[in-house]
Amino acid sequence: MGNKVLAVCRVLVVAVIPGMALAQAGGALGNGISARATALGGTTVASADGPLDAMQGNPAELTSLKGRSLDLSVTSLFAGGSFTNSVSNNGTIQNSTGTLPYGAFGMRLGSRFVLGLSAAPDTMMKANWTYLDPPGTGGASYGLQENRSTILSLRSSAGLGFVVNRKLSLGASFGAIYNANSLHAPYIFQSQPQLAGLKTLLDLQASGVGWNGTFGAVISPTSKLTIGLAYRTQTNVHTYGNASGNAAAQFTALGIPFQPAFHYDAEVDTKFPQAFTGGVSWQGWKHARINLQGQWIDWSGSFQQLPVKLTNGNNSDINGFLGSSSLQDTIPLHWRNQSMFGVGVEVPVAEAFAIRGGYSYATDPVPSSTLTPMTAAILQNTLGTGVGYSHGHYRFDLAYQVQLPATQHVGQSELLAGEYNNSQVNVMVQSLTLTTRIRF
Repeated sequence: MGNKVLAVCRVLVVAVIPGMALAQAGGALGNGISARATALGGTTVASADGPLDAMQGNPAELTSLKGRSLDLSVTSLFAGGSFTNSVSNNGTIQNSTGTLPYGAFGMRLGSRFVLGLSAAPDTMMKANWTYLDPPGTGGASYGLQENRSTILSLRSSAGLGFVVNRKLSLGASFGAIYNANSLHAPYIFQSQPQLAGLKTLLDLQASGVGWNGTFGAVISPTSKLTIGLAYRTQTNVHTYGNASGNAAAQFTALGIPFQPAFHYDAEVDTKFPQAFTGGVSWQGWKHARINLQGQWIDWSGSFQQLPVKLTNGNNSDINGFLGSSSLQDTIPLHWRNQSMFGVGVEVPVAEAFAIRGGYSYATDPVPSSTLTPMTAAILQNTLGTGVGYSHGHYRFDLAYQVQLPATQHVGQSELLAGEYNNSQVNVMVQSLTLTTRIRF
């Protein structure tokens, strides 16, 4: 038994890690992790029926598993959008497909305990834009540039569900969070006293590991009504990497005779928010299921600012000007707390088939004052639909979800140099998700 569990863990880790760099999404936290949850608009905190949704959403739902189950899932995402700034209205986002595989495993340990293991994404924010760089301090511009930004977190976790009695189950999961941050774009220093408002081309890569936990409860007042509650702790990750760049356009604009190329060791502190989720699931006429769910995400306690520390600089001209080979800058974010509300319906149409649909609405956490195309997690309205088919020890779920187009305008930007004043971002995301469950 132990060797089988270890083998499953290896499958999950090997399957997930190569796909992380390919994902493309406009949102911050997705609407569902499995195909069933995606089709239902993410409304599964009270009706998760597999290890993947339970481990990522409500570990108390592990107790619904019978025997052993392996969920393997893959999502393809399609992003689209446009960006307008003071010098161009032709900014575009790369809309090519990205693919993200992940999975989870669950098994009963006697009559009361159920073990879960998973490797799946917690947060996905990736943007790959191309637009004309507007003039900044001194008129400095780097022309037509790719602007790429990524914040990804992969959660590898273990969890346990416990049956208290027929009406109550509890659960908890604990995970290691691998976080990778990258930025490839013209970068404007924001808080460093001697460099604030100046712009350079920057390529930054940093990664690290943090920890978090999820705690949940499932209450069943009747055989048809289920209440689900879940809480996810905040995650703190200190990442390490490197940063290189070239400030030639800025130095030329200001007549500064410095060597423009530089390299630093980089450190970035990233916080991912705590979240509370609650929902109800009612199984009504002819086994049709209706799910209602609400969620509160504490972005204001985590995405207020993004500290970036650069050390061991190799450019002697810049080091001499700063009087140090190190510098620290802080990017303002000032995100607001976010509320999400959703409804999902699942209807069996035959013994082995089910159809699903869902809708969710989320408030916009990103203030216009700090909005850029790289932080445009502004999607609010989501529609999902899908089907499920069971055969023997296998189940196959397929879902399509669209996060409807959202537009946000920036009047006066809080970011220095005024480059994002009077700009506008429009984004949308579509996805296809396939989940296969194997019972054995």
